[in-house]
Amino acid sequence: MRIIKLLLPVVVALYLVGCATPASQQAMTIGPSDVPAKLNTNLKNSLSVTGVTGGKDTSPLWTSQVDNTGFKNALEQSLLTIGYLATTSGTSKMKVEAELVELNQPLIGITLDVKSIVNYKVSSQNEMRVFPITANGTATFSDAPIAYERLRIANEKSIKENIKQFLQKISDFYTK
Repeated sequence: MRIIKLLLPVVVALYLVGCATPASQQAMTIGPSDVPAKLNTNLKNSLSVTGVTGGKDTSPLWTSQVDNTGFKNALEQSLLTIGYLATTSGTSKMKVEAELVELNQPLIGITLDVKSIVNYKVSSQNEMRVFPITANGTATFSDAPIAYERLRIANEKSIKENIKQFLQKISDFYTK
């Protein structure tokens, strides 16, 4: 009986703390309703994603993170959604590399605001441009009552908004 009394608080604490999960690729991907207002027909089937760096793997005992693979897949799927992704990497006119420079996360709070800073490098045979994008994502208690889930949701919203702003920037830039 004494062992049960000692272990019960530990089990309850572990249940309440839970396990952090990584940001979901699907939640970071823009959908048809998120498509930027002005799409650029010059970019149709012309981009490929060559790499994503700067992400971190999630430790279940710490905080939710955005990993390189999930971010790359979300970026590729977003490009596919709006028609900018080349059908094969050999046919792309431009290559995109994304560097997750910062994922600024709060440690505690009821409302969690995450700021993501990503440098997108777009290169072609003739030129290379860097598009620095800063975006925010917010998750509140109504999104998830458990803090580690709120943080994951805020991460996902921040990266999704970051990708959306990047797509708008390149659509506008390559219209010129």
